Amino acid sequence: MKQKHLLVIRPEHLNHQAHLFGGLMMSWADEQVYITATLAYPKANFVTKLFKEFNFHVPAELGNIIEIQSEVVHTGTTSCVVRVAAKNLTLGREVFSTEAVMVNVQDGKKAPLPQ
Repeated sequence: MKQKHLLVIRPEHLNHQAHLFGGLMMSWADEQVYITATLAYPKANFVTKLFKEFNFHVPAELGNIIEIQSEVVHTGTTSCVVRVAAKNLTLGREVFSTEAVMVNVQDGKKAPLPQ
């Protein structure tokens, strides 16, 4: 199931170049993949294992509207892969697209995904 989240870029989101902080966008992406994985597997206890490359294509500036979309694209025994992408709806262009591996952890160890 695809998940969507809309954001408005505000002054507190901007760096010294008046663009969105890349780390803030990465944080939003991490939260989005956690939500998506957890909604797909509500009894799991997910942690982020890794993100693939973040390659920012266009900046986001004050007042821009950003849409973050995510969906589970692969499921393994103890983990799932979530694709996440952001689009600057104001500019009509993709900000980034990547994937994250979310691992189910119980008592500090990988555990099978609950069905």
